[in-house]
Amino acid sequence: MKSKTSIFLIVLFLTGTAFADWKLSLRNKQPGAKTGMISTIYVKGVRTRTEMKVEMDAETEAAMKQMGSMMAGMMPEMPVHISQCDLKQDVFLSEMNKQFFIDYYDWSTVPPEKLARRGNNQKVVIKGTATIDSWVVDSGKRQKMFGLDARWLKLTQTIEMSSDSCEPSPPVKMEQEGWFVTLTLDSQSCPTPQPPPAGGCRPKMIIKRAANAGMMLSGTMTMYSNGKRTGTTEIETVDLSKATLDQSLFDVPKDPWIEVESMEALRKKSNRIDTTAKTVFRDGSKSQKTIAIDFFSGKANKVDQDDLRNYVSGKISSSGMSGVLVTSSADITTGSYANVIGVEIKSIKESGAAKIGGLFGKITGSTDGAKAGTSKAEIVVTLFGKDGKTAVATMPAAAEVKGSANDAVRAAIDQVIADILAKAK
Repeated sequence: MKSKTSIFLIVLFLTGTAFADWKLSLRNKQPGAKTGMISTIYVKGVRTRTEMKVEMDAETEAAMKQMGSMMAGMMPEMPVHISQCDLKQDVFLSEMNKQFFIDYYDWSTVPPEKLARRGNNQKVVIKGTATIDSWVVDSGKRQKMFGLDARWLKLTQTIEMSSDSCEPSPPVKMEQEGWFVTLTLDSQSCPTPQPPPAGGCRPKMIIKRAANAGMMLSGTMTMYSNGKRTGTTEIETVDLSKATLDQSLFDVPKDPWIEVESMEALRKKSNRIDTTAKTVFRDGSKSQKTIAIDFFSGKANKVDQDDLRNYVSGKISSSGMSGVLVTSSADITTGSYANVIGVEIKSIKESGAAKIGGLFGKITGSTDGAKAGTSKAEIVVTLFGKDGKTAVATMPAAAEVKGSANDAVRAAIDQVIADILAKAK
């Protein structure tokens, strides 16, 4: 996990705090939009807790409440992230399921039973270079914001991949311009050394400059690929306070919380749909077949399974049936599903531009950056009988799109899902 995001550590500013405790809420939204994504950051000493949620207008929120728990169950949960750099680990929480996953900075130092969870022992190949640069331009403008001295700055960050790297891509640039404040002190910093690479091919990192502008409270963030603008996000502060925070917000939760072995396991949602072969609604007016959505196989570690399995679930719902994401292979044998759907990722290729843009998108809240690159996917979708083993129908598909690896898999699924589901009716 960390090896994939190490290129972008220069965009993270919370290495320590000027105050013992503080809480900051930021709104990230597209230009002209009334709502967006709310990121809330809690800091106590050197520990940080980050929560994210989708902001809804009053009309949408009222509609969600009217739909009740079924609609709530379809909304993807965004895990809470706790950075415990003093313990050299990150903790991710699923408050929906009362589960947590611990991602160690260095998995080679943990007990063997936890090391086995890493699941990636590939040989590391270093090929080519990724040159990172960042600099700040000070406009000289000053004002007070939330009682702090704010400066109007422009922070520019660039990444250039060499032509001989594993996945060469056009140069990428991110510009942040707005009001910045200092919320960090070097004396309270907590170094977070990166872990050994988990495997695969990666470039050698070359850092020319690592500018630290502080935290932007208000302004814009713009992405460029190969000199062309790919997306802009507006950022504004909703709240900044210095109230004392409870230590439990930054600790590993206790019973009844349970630890899971991976982020994939953490993202699995509790089933809110009856897992019988026919889901009968309360008024008895209609019934639906229930189809289990198994874990993806093949090169599934290169895509976001949770996102894609929810996508398949949506396709099943659109066809008049119910799709349920199983949480383990045992769910298939113990449940009474009409059918089971499985997807094998035969091959996946994501250009460097799409990969970099996608990672920046996680920070900016915009997916436009990922669309600057091209991704290809070859898959096989299989509809099994209720035993999860007997194949009823198998269909291959391939797609190439402007976007991320997940976008390519979605496009391939679209080619065959209707014919596959027709066999289940």
